[in-house]
Amino acid sequence: MLTWLQTPWADERLDEVAMDTHRLLASRLISAVVVAVLVGRALEPVWVWSWLASLIAAEALARLATRRFRPGFVGTPGLRLAFVMGALPVNLAWGWMAAMLWLSPGDTLKLAAVGVWMGQIVFTQNYRHQPWPLVVVSAVVPLASLVIFPFFFYDAQGLGPQTARWGLLLLTLNTISTMISNRAAARRMDELTSGLREERERALEAARAKSTFIAVTSHELRTPMNGLLGMAHALSRSDLNEAQREQIRLMIKSGDNLMQLLNDVLDLSRIEAGKVELVPAPFDLEETVRDVIDAWRDVAVVKNLDLSVRIDASTPAWIEGDALRVRQVLTNLISNALKFAMEGGVYLEVSASKPAIGGLREICFAVRDTGPGVPTEAIDRVFESFTQADDTVSRRHGGAGLGLTISRALARQMGGDLTLAPSEHGACFVFSIRAPVAQAQILAEPEDENQDGGLRSVRVLMAEDNAINQLVVQAMLEATGLSLTVVDNGQAALEAMASDTFDCVLMDINMPVMDGMTALAAIRAGKAGDPNLPVIALTASTMAGDRERFLEMGFSDHLGKPVKPAALITAIARAISPDAPDSDALHDAA
Repeated sequence: MLTWLQTPWADERLDEVAMDTHRLLASRLISAVVVAVLVGRALEPVWVWSWLASLIAAEALARLATRRFRPGFVGTPGLRLAFVMGALPVNLAWGWMAAMLWLSPGDTLKLAAVGVWMGQIVFTQNYRHQPWPLVVVSAVVPLASLVIFPFFFYDAQGLGPQTARWGLLLLTLNTISTMISNRAAARRMDELTSGLREERERALEAARAKSTFIAVTSHELRTPMNGLLGMAHALSRSDLNEAQREQIRLMIKSGDNLMQLLNDVLDLSRIEAGKVELVPAPFDLEETVRDVIDAWRDVAVVKNLDLSVRIDASTPAWIEGDALRVRQVLTNLISNALKFAMEGGVYLEVSASKPAIGGLREICFAVRDTGPGVPTEAIDRVFESFTQADDTVSRRHGGAGLGLTISRALARQMGGDLTLAPSEHGACFVFSIRAPVAQAQILAEPEDENQDGGLRSVRVLMAEDNAINQLVVQAMLEATGLSLTVVDNGQAALEAMASDTFDCVLMDINMPVMDGMTALAAIRAGKAGDPNLPVIALTASTMAGDRERFLEMGFSDHLGKPVKPAALITAIARAISPDAPDSDALHDAA
């Protein structure tokens, strides 16, 4: 068959029309019965009921042709051809009804016939986006009838009848012209929609590529940073003179700054993708605020700045929210304020509104400093990504210009906002959230135990293929006195567990021979000793949801690289004794 005849049946848009035709059968039959009842008063009942029977038969044929069309079904060219051909008898049946009305005695019913034909034409406009065979099948009968019947089946003469004939002809020609114009417009709309759809797919592909790039970059950066910072921490515990100790301190600080920048980029990517998930839980608001202030007090002392907090009496003691994100935003605001203030101080004020509808309270944190402030022309830019007040800021104070962007996005996700309030001296940032008041939680008092040497009898197996990371963990755990066995893949870990006994396993994820997830599955299946043995995922995979994903797989805990000694030792202590407190002895060992 010629290509131009094959092409229409390859159009997938016919599937949608066929599915609607199948679905709307009942409504069409109801309409036909109503028409039969109304017309039965003007025509012979035998003709009316014959017409209804033929229409029902045509509808049955159309239903048979569309029976396989369902959501998600892709029709073959043969099925689409059968559907279009099955629609032809239905249109002929309605054309027959209009013809009976036109040929009946009297001129009154001729107007009803024209109404039926025009109704068919109007209905055809629903198909202006569809392939041309469907339009032709639907429109050819009424258009032809509007020309044939007035000129060949209407005997009346005179000015009135002639005007009616030529008027209907002009109407038909105008209808054809309008249908062609509508179809051209529909084609342009389809092309535009198709272009937008392609653009959307390209944008989604770019977003996926961006997420993949960020994930890979994060993983590849964290692995060498784990070696750099891990060995720096190990060196800091060795015998150093004061100058060497200061150099190591600066090395660790620089590494932490680099990791903070990486974390900011990851946070921004998650926010843009809408993948930042809040974890609301009751927390002590005052304790959280004072912890942030205490963490920056040494910096304030070094710069000879005041650092104070005032919590209004209206502020609830406990609220339900994401304490980690509140701490993150406050930390960024306090850090910025201390960075820019050269004299004077930084002042944090916390207040709360009266309960609103739904029991939510608006908690406001106003961070005011005595620095140079924000120039008027830069007020709108300070919340933009990778933007600072002016070019000299990044050269003088550092930073990538991401903190305020991330903080505002987090504030808005918590139901509040982050704004720059007018201030006579310095800058005043107002951070707000909306949260319900929570009941105070009774926290278990940590047991006063002597943890010295508490890990010396512990045996730990580590599966890690990177030689530098192996040395880093060995250096971190050396001071604890525990026994560490190192293998370089998951299969070797299973063999070691089968021949020896361990208290805990540190498992990398991406390894040759056998990866960490496969090894974990074998352990939990009992193929290498105790299936309940604590297994900690020690990995550079730290994207949003990674921790939850690994815990769902069956890992006992998750540590992201670069890992700090205190976090590693505490995780091991928790794994071998889940009820063990976070004692200072463990952190001192780190």
